[in-house]
Amino acid sequence: MENVGYILKDGSRVLDGEGNEEEVLSLNIRGMRFGVRTSEMEGLLGGKAQARVERLRRNWRYYLDGVEGVAEVSRSGKAVNIELFAAERYTISLRALRSVLSGESRYAMVAEVPGERTRLIPRRGPATYQLRIPVTATS
Repeated sequence: MENVGYILKDGSRVLDGEGNEEEVLSLNIRGMRFGVRTSEMEGLLGGKAQARVERLRRNWRYYLDGVEGVAEVSRSGKAVNIELFAAERYTISLRALRSVLSGESRYAMVAEVPGERTRLIPRRGPATYQLRIPVTATS
């Protein structure tokens, strides 16, 4: 397995879709930044089925901008597997993740799960927030 990123608990608070503040774990994979709500990750480790992996965007402040995938505990119970909807799969050691959540470690490494990718979807570039209005020419 190849390390391709990290998950970090930096205490950052972001806005969700309703404008409420949420504390998130920052998930950085191959230069893309995602957020996993700390409460959902703690619930996942406590027996909940899944946690949402959401896009992090920045305008005047960081906010959660849609679900990109899910995180769940592996069958062996030794790792947390992250599956993005773009058919990418990653894993984090459960021991390292618990260490991050408890504050013993600052970050944990994220590894790519080896195997075939079913399809490759090109990554989106940075959002420009520019509205394009079509203009029709009249003679």
